[in-house]
Amino acid sequence: MRTAPLLVASVSLFLAGCSSPVRNHSSDRLSRPEPYVRVSDADSNVVQLQIAARKFVPLLHKGPAIWLTAVSHIGESNYFAALQRHLDQQTLVLFEGIGEHHARKVAPAGGAPRTSGRPPVPTRTISSKANRTSLQSSMASSLGLAFQLEAIDYSRPNFQNSDLSIYELRQLMAEMRTAAGQEGADQIFENLLKAMEGGSVLDSILQLAMNFLGASPKLQAMSKLVLIETISQMKGDPSELRGLPPQLTQLLEVLIDRRNQKVLADLKSELEEFDNRNTIAIFYGTGHMPDLEMRLRRELNYQPVAQVWFNAFSVNLAETGISSSELDFIRSFVNREMEQFRSPKPSKQTNRQP
Repeated sequence: MRTAPLLVASVSLFLAGCSSPVRNHSSDRLSRPEPYVRVSDADSNVVQLQIAARKFVPLLHKGPAIWLTAVSHIGESNYFAALQRHLDQQTLVLFEGIGEHHARKVAPAGGAPRTSGRPPVPTRTISSKANRTSLQSSMASSLGLAFQLEAIDYSRPNFQNSDLSIYELRQLMAEMRTAAGQEGADQIFENLLKAMEGGSVLDSILQLAMNFLGASPKLQAMSKLVLIETISQMKGDPSELRGLPPQLTQLLEVLIDRRNQKVLADLKSELEEFDNRNTIAIFYGTGHMPDLEMRLRRELNYQPVAQVWFNAFSVNLAETGISSSELDFIRSFVNREMEQFRSPKPSKQTNRQP
């Protein structure tokens, strides 16, 4: 049985953050952005997954600085504490959160506090029971890590939700199904929502598996290494994969591309009221960042000037008893399983007799 399809599909959705679109920008004159994830193993005994926050400024020096602050949805508590300090320093934080819509009050430098002009929409809160028992929360717990929604304080006055609602996503799925004339992506999305909220049969099975992982420190560490290597080889960007099933490709287009359109529209409206004394952070999963950077550079004439790397989580090989040969095996295993997704699958040709 091939494990790659399930592994890659899970990590692709993890990076999409139902917590870079599949579209290819190779025709653009702008170069592709550098990855927002990397693996650091300068210390031979420690393997770290690092996530970037990249700073951009306008070419004409008129307007606020913009931080594309990528995030791993699970990580060590120190990672989220460092992210919180970074975000608290920004004038405004546009964050991802499906179903989390509310107004805000922010005081731009030199201006009075104001409302966003968008009325609140009653939705489940960020600390709801559904979120606390979600698949990602369970994954974090089984790996000895923290979950983003439980570790970051979203009640800060400079935080503003900038995402599509579940209703809007379902509408987009329905439109895509009508245009394509077939089901697929919408059903995957509904299954994903059930898994994220908990309570399904699949969720119960996964909970048992994760409890098993958490019971063994070495197995826990090896699972983190598999996750680190998979995210690293994908460069944190699902668009790097060319061999995904069509339904998953369609789902990622909605989860990433359409949500990026939403946050960029919000950003453009905010740019009218913020000047170069202010800073705006876009706080989204790593899978969104390559496309968002291309949009900043192409549509708003912003350029990158600096970046900061945050240590999301790590594995100490010596402390967990993982040998160099076991590490090599994990890396070669992930590399081998990922090979089938690194280039487009060849089209099937039928040989016909003359």
